[in-house]
Parts: sequence; C-alpha cells; structure tokens
Amino acid sequence: MAVTGVNTPAIEHYWEDGPELSGWGAVVAKYPDGTPAVVEGTSGHGWVILVGVHPEAPETWRRGMSFTMPASYANAYAGTLIQAALLRTSLPHF
Repeated sequence: MAVTGVNTPAIEHYWEDGPELSGWGAVVAKYPDGTPAVVEGTSGHGWVILVGVHPEAPETWRRGMSFTMPASYANAYAGTLIQAALLRTSLPHF
C-alpha cells in the first residue's frame, strides 16, 4: 500500500487492511484514497504516533506480493517514526 507524507513521494508499505485513522491527531501520512494512514498527537503526558501500515516489515513478509520498491524504503520510514516518537518530535502534517 502506498502511503504519502507531506511533500514526500509515496512509499510502499506492507499492509494488512489496517486501520484508517480519522478522528484523532494530526495527519502525517495518507492512503491513496486520502484517509489518514499515520497520525500523531498527545495522550495524557505522552506523545503518540499511530500507524496503519507496517513500515517495519522485512522483505520476507512480502512473499507473493508485487512491490516496486524494496522494503528498505519503508524500513527507513519506520526509523523516522520511531525517532519522532522517542524524541517527541512533531512530523510535518496535512
């Protein structure tokens, strides 16, 4: 599933019909139909990033599926999300 962030090219991610994240937080990335795929915001005293795809998925999860880019692109995005969550950094949002 291709997910697009603000002013960034789409990245293909492994996806298991995951959630559409409307109704909470700032939208960081969207599915092709425009619904939120990644959102961020505060919960209590914490910083939360919710993700509806699996950017952490290795190539082995992709068996029998067609992708035009390697898992390393999505994995790098996973690193971006993790760093933002750990450092409480707001990502660009729509």
